[in-house]
Formats: sequence, C-alpha cells, structure tokens
Amino acid sequence: MRAARALTVLVLGVLVLYLLGFPYALGLAALGPLVAVVGILALTLRGAGTLTTWARTSAAISTGLGVIATFTGLGMIVLYQPFADLAECRSRALTITADRECQADFDAAYQDMLDRFGVELPSQP
Repeated sequence: MRAARALTVLVLGVLVLYLLGFPYALGLAALGPLVAVVGILALTLRGAGTLTTWARTSAAISTGLGVIATFTGLGMIVLYQPFADLAECRSRALTITADRECQADFDAAYQDMLDRFGVELPSQP
C-alpha cells in the first residue's frame, strides 16, 4: 500500500517534469526508471493482493508511463544540443516567422543527427 502511495507521488513528479519542458524534462531519465521500479514493486509486493482492481490497473499504467518517461528523458539527453539551441533561439524570436525559422533550424539539426547515425525514418504519404 505504501508503494502505491509513493507511486502516485512519483507519477505526479513525472507529469510536472513533462509540463515544465526542456531542460527540466531531462530529469525524466532519472525519475522514469524509479517510477517503473516502484510500479513493479507495487504490483508484486506481498500486500499487493489487497490492492483494488483500480489500484492494480493504476500501478500497471504508471509502470508503462515510467518506461515511456525513461525513453523520453534519454531522447532529450541525446538531442540536448539541438533542444538547447531551439530554446535559446525561441527566447530571442519576436515574430511568428522567427519562431518558424527556429523550428526549421531544429528540424535540420535533428535530421543531421539522424543522418550521422544512419537512421532513416519511414516517409509519410
């Protein structure tokens, strides 16, 4: 039961980091695995049998959220420099056109990184 309460607090922490965006979302790389582990513990501990169906479902969904948060945080670490450049550019952008140019620069940096590692994304029709 304590694990379920701790899981609730950790999931709220993950949601706050998502909402705060870059650079705070880098913390998802650390908090995500913690959420996943606590979620698994909440599902497997001795007292887990006393959890309601809703609590078990919530723990399972939270575990999945922890895995997604982990990969999101790791992706932000890999793309740290393009995200940092985008944030800095947008802080200087005063018009919609300037913001679009910032986004275009980010997209180009993202594509360069994909090309450097030999990753090809499927084309969209």
